[in-house]
Amino acid sequence: MDQPHLPYVMAFLYESLRFSSFVPVTIPHATTADTCLMGYLIPKDTVIFVNQWSVNHDPAKWSNPEDFDPSRFLDEKGFLNKDLTSSVMIFSLGKRRCIGEELSKMQLFLFTSILVHQCNFTANPNEDPKMDFTYGLTIKPKPFTVNVTLRDSLDLLDSAVQRLQTEKTASENHLSENF
Repeated sequence: MDQPHLPYVMAFLYESLRFSSFVPVTIPHATTADTCLMGYLIPKDTVIFVNQWSVNHDPAKWSNPEDFDPSRFLDEKGFLNKDLTSSVMIFSLGKRRCIGEELSKMQLFLFTSILVHQCNFTANPNEDPKMDFTYGLTIKPKPFTVNVTLRDSLDLLDSAVQRLQTEKTASENHLSENF
């Protein structure tokens, strides 16, 4: 898979998740016992929501949290900073963490990589490039337009498909020879 060779794509996705925090609060949980957290008493059976947006925009953790900057997730050698990526809270935490997290990130990577590989994107020059949102149960970007066109050449994609087909055929032939 090409994901390890495309750290900026993953950095872009982590920054998109951090910046948007499209689900600003977690699903409700309840305390099972009286709990003391940072000096505050939280009685048993108290309904708790975690404000993920606040965690993802905490200036103590993120420098310039209101700036969209994918490079914040890359180390000095251009590799993905795993410590920082684990600080993005979008799938909750602990044993109640979303079980679809890894599948979601893989699908986002594939979807984004394929689109960027095959298409050109151009912002509408008549619109302000400011990122505004509508806030509610989820956070949604305000309407905007973008021009998307297919790239002139898909030679790279065609060669990758051919390579995968050749590898699959070779693998199938190897398996049939061993049985």
